[in-house]
Amino acid sequence: MGKTGIKTAIFGFAMNFALFLIKLYVSISSGSLAIYCDGINNLGDSLSCIIALAGFILAVKLNEMKSNRAQALASFVIGLILAVTGAYFAYNGLERLMYPVQISYLKSYAVLIAVTALVKLIMGIVYIYVNKKHPSPVYKTLIMDSFLDTAITISTLLSLTLSVKINFAIDSILSIVIGIIVAVSAVKTIVSQSKYLINN
Repeated sequence: MGKTGIKTAIFGFAMNFALFLIKLYVSISSGSLAIYCDGINNLGDSLSCIIALAGFILAVKLNEMKSNRAQALASFVIGLILAVTGAYFAYNGLERLMYPVQISYLKSYAVLIAVTALVKLIMGIVYIYVNKKHPSPVYKTLIMDSFLDTAITISTLLSLTLSVKINFAIDSILSIVIGIIVAVSAVKTIVSQSKYLINN
């Protein structure tokens, strides 16, 4: 399981970092805070995959009980990263709400963001497939994160499209909502893995 986990973590890091670069480009070009936050989320996911990689490397060297604890610890740290990321989104959303910025829209931006949503969906499916063969709390966290990120990216795509048509701070509101959703999801992961680490 450890070697499969290592390969999966490397795959996740590479894909998430590529998604971060794409969204960073679109967010800078369009001025969209929601897409920027979504991109930072992918950067956080890249860091999460590095943590997962460390957990899987330890799992190869440890016995089953210690391996499970290492994976639970990795999931716990990933949850912490996501919680901080969510709080960052909410803060930036509030700041942009007070100081609105004009957003520009191009169809090419929309296409790029739509592709990133599809990629994240495929990543979630890959994690499900791997988790069925080699169950791990790390995979479960990555699965949840992938499908949540897919929904978030679709929302940012709608925000990008609507922001140029409606004179309302949709971008800011969406960033706040995304922050809250990510933070709540992360806290659930932190609590569940904390219970496992305490009881085992």
